Order: sequence, then C-alpha cells, then structure tokens
Amino acid sequence: MITGITGISHITTKQDMSRWTRAHADLPGINWSVFPGPGGTMIIVEHAEDRCSLSGINVASDVTATEGTKVVRASA
Repeated sequence: MITGITGISHITTKQDMSRWTRAHADLPGINWSVFPGPGGTMIIVEHAEDRCSLSGINVASDVTATEGTKVVRASA
C-alpha cells in the first residue's frame, strides 16, 4: 500500500505520457509509481513519500487510493 497519494492519472496513449511528463518536469521532488492499467494502459500514482526510503514495504502490492482521491484520465 502506498500512503500519501497526491494524484492518480490514467495514461492511455504515448501522447498522454509525454504530456504528463512535460507537466511534471519542473516539479521538485515528485515521487511517482507506474502500474499496469486495463487494456495496456498505465496508471501513474503520485505520492508524498519516496518509496525507496520506505523500509519493509512490498512495492509490488496493489495501490489503495484514499477516499476522495481524484483519478484523472489523461486522454482528451
């Protein structure tokens, strides 16, 4: 489980990934993880903590979004 989720984006195309990367390129200290989504898509989860510094966590486990977390579909 990843705590401190600050954003979730559903990436459906290569153009979506390029847009997401450019939009976040200048943000200092952004921590994010990528998970497989349905139909070959990607789910990008932004979180407050650096997962590398978390000890004892299974990074392959499922992501649990907190109530009220908004999922943003990146494609137009």
